[in-house]
Amino acid sequence: MSLACKKFPGDQSGSVAILVAVLMPVVIGGIGLGAEAGYWYFNQRKIQNSADVAAYAGAVELRNGMTKPIIDSAAMAAAAETGYDATIGTLATKNPPTAGGFAGDGNAVEVVIQENVPRLLSSLFLSGDVPLSGRAVARVTPTEPTCLLALSKTASAAVDFNGTADAVLSGCNVHANSLANDAVRVSGTARVETPCVTAVGNVAASSGLNMTECTSAVENADTVEDPYKDTPKPPVDSSCAPQNDFGGSPGTNHTIGPATYCGGLYMRRNVKLDPGVYVVNGGELKINSTANVQGSGVMFYLTGGATVGFAGGAHIELTAATSGPYEGILLFVDPDDPNSDHLINGDSSSFFDGAFYAPNAHLQWAGNSMSSGGCSQIVASTITVIGTAGLGTNCVGKPIRQIQKEQLVILVE
Repeated sequence: MSLACKKFPGDQSGSVAILVAVLMPVVIGGIGLGAEAGYWYFNQRKIQNSADVAAYAGAVELRNGMTKPIIDSAAMAAAAETGYDATIGTLATKNPPTAGGFAGDGNAVEVVIQENVPRLLSSLFLSGDVPLSGRAVARVTPTEPTCLLALSKTASAAVDFNGTADAVLSGCNVHANSLANDAVRVSGTARVETPCVTAVGNVAASSGLNMTECTSAVENADTVEDPYKDTPKPPVDSSCAPQNDFGGSPGTNHTIGPATYCGGLYMRRNVKLDPGVYVVNGGELKINSTANVQGSGVMFYLTGGATVGFAGGAHIELTAATSGPYEGILLFVDPDDPNSDHLINGDSSSFFDGAFYAPNAHLQWAGNSMSSGGCSQIVASTITVIGTAGLGTNCVGKPIRQIQKEQLVILVE
């Protein structure tokens, strides 16, 4: 054997290159398979997002009372908008769902999407497409009626709980039509307990907001129509009642009837109101802190720039009419009057059984120890709640117009 041949087996100068050449396809293949796995994961998340959006869109149509074909069409359109590819997949919409925790629930819509994603590098080892799927269920959830409705479409803090507000809205929701970033605001040390808060815009709330039904405030919600917009204005008599101030020494009793009270209506002692419409043309509808005012089947109509001031400490028991054009309405502020401010207050045993309707005005609901009973509702341009205040919602059999808009659509699976 020649010397050159003897040296060849010991020459290892090219071994690294050979090893790299052997292992490089494995390394590249591993990287490629890892990238492909990421590609599958991305597509699976895209499909799940499409299923979520499709189920939500279908449930919105269900809430609107639409038929199954319209629900199916809405779900398909929403899925397509978010990347669903019908050429490589299928979409099934089911109402009620056939699986999961809401199987058989007629208020729920189930969407199942499957796409067959072509293989890339893995096609060298395996055949067939990769089946990926997504499933979602959205449910229409009825909630309690709304008792605070702010109609303004632009106001900041259209519904405002501030300062030391301590409001318990038992069985009734809060809604603002405003597009503002703080359409509903809970600030400072204010505390609010309510089933749900919804807004066309956004909700700016501190930790003082406690919702007993909704897990979070519902933003970008639909506009709620003014439930009293078709209410006719009462006629304003050209002649004025001869007396508009009812005071006297402590214990003085008055019984008054429906009329046009010009320049205000002032109640300072014991006042019983006969049923009917009390027109206050200008001035102030004032209930003094020393007053005890009771009336059934009554409504106050404010016009000519008249305002309301119910003082803390006053005992007030007012019930709206149960029939006629003003059934369920306690206070009606002329919608053509310029924007004005109104204050509602009372003692801890006062109650208001009816609606306060001020479509172009600001209404402040206040109190130090007030816990209103009855069936109460506020519909105004803007609303502020301060002090310790409550709204009663025992509205069974009452003529008040229910604002039942909040049928929430929630993804539940």
